[in-house]
Amino acid sequence: MNEKEVEFARLISVKKCPNCGSKLNKGYFTAPRGMFWDTKKHRLGTMVADYVMPRFSSVFALENSPALKCEKCGVAIIDTGRIGETLRGFLKKCVKCDKDIPIASEECQYCGTKQPEYG
Repeated sequence: MNEKEVEFARLISVKKCPNCGSKLNKGYFTAPRGMFWDTKKHRLGTMVADYVMPRFSSVFALENSPALKCEKCGVAIIDTGRIGETLRGFLKKCVKCDKDIPIASEECQYCGTKQPEYG
């Protein structure tokens, strides 16, 4: 598995937007000053610093949270596991193994059981 596949492993069971059913794009959320979405990782200090001072901007590196974002309605699913525990409101129980899984999951990431549609 490459680095990006590992980062998105916890989101693999979410196949489509839970809001409108459209395609989800992989990307990252960062929050140096507000919340920003992009399909690439960035370093602290804005994208300009990455080009103007690449060696120095890496000193101020940020965590990038893997996320899925709907290309149609803009709904985003962010894997906050890297920055803290996922809020209970964004989880549901698997119908078979009873483990916590993301609310938009179509199948359980632990046992593979197909989940009923959320709604």
